[in-house]
Amino acid sequence: MPIDHLPESVTTLLAELFDQALAFEHTAGIEGGLPGSVVEKEIRGRRYLYWQVRKGDRTVQRYLGADEPELRAAVDRRLARRRDLAADRAALDRLASMLLAGGVLREEPRAAAVLRLFADLGLFRRGAVLVGTQAYRAYGNLLGVRLPAESLRTQDVDLALAFDVALAAAAEPPPEVDAGLAGLGLLPVPGLDPREPSTSFKLRGRDLRVDFLTPARGKAASGPVRLPGLGLAASPLAFLDYLLAGPVPAVVLAANPILVRVPRPGRFALHKLWTAAKRPIVETLKAGKDRRQAAALLEVLAADRPDDLREAWDALAGRTTARRLIERELSRFPGELGAPGGSTRL
Repeated sequence: MPIDHLPESVTTLLAELFDQALAFEHTAGIEGGLPGSVVEKEIRGRRYLYWQVRKGDRTVQRYLGADEPELRAAVDRRLARRRDLAADRAALDRLASMLLAGGVLREEPRAAAVLRLFADLGLFRRGAVLVGTQAYRAYGNLLGVRLPAESLRTQDVDLALAFDVALAAAAEPPPEVDAGLAGLGLLPVPGLDPREPSTSFKLRGRDLRVDFLTPARGKAASGPVRLPGLGLAASPLAFLDYLLAGPVPAVVLAANPILVRVPRPGRFALHKLWTAAKRPIVETLKAGKDRRQAAALLEVLAADRPDDLREAWDALAGRTTARRLIERELSRFPGELGAPGGSTRL
């Protein structure tokens, strides 16, 4: 099947949106794009300034100092930077609207709300990676193609984070992930052992589900792993470390663009084949979807980005069992793929 590339006018806008989104994230991360406002209080005849932020159902105030010219000037400079960030955000939204009008894939509102929450909480900046079909949906915009529609459907959001990456970000105050998800109507799904923390959240009465994952750190690891500095737990999975190595930024389009991190598409495709091979017979339909997603990405990468595919294949060196399973899966497909190493067929 021929690859359905997006028009050049659309890919040009996508590239501009991507560059602006990266610049916005960098600026907001350094200068502080968090919502809030300055409030004044008068105590015993003197005025004091506070930074006020709304967190869930409560208001939190942080003391800044006495209302003196130097502090007032610093506050004014910060507010001016926020206005600049607001203008940058408006420019991003305009680009996103143009792209959506041009037919680029639009994320479903409920899933987009979850991704926006994760981005606003700084999870992607802290090293979290979007995996599963939500990541696959993002590859169309990243690679400038329209991927097969039947492989795009999902009601799950899977977020993965390596333990050591979470540890590196633990110096920051933990984000209020549970509270944020609860605000969207997503409630913890109890595990088999009620004493263990939940790694999944579900929207009551809907199919939307959020799962937190982390690479298994030992053969005995099976129960939930608490991730330092994030205030949440994740389910450990084997071979997930291969998928999470060297993630890349991507833009998800909804009412507003959302900058996320996704696995390298070549690794994603090969990991999908491994996942398909490992699924039990009761998950045959899911295995079929894994294979369709892998086949679509492999076709695009073989034609447009063969070096990315070669990197993914070379990274399997030393993973004999995984490589053997993936080779077996590749042999299922008709036709030929100029595979890295020259020994694999698709």
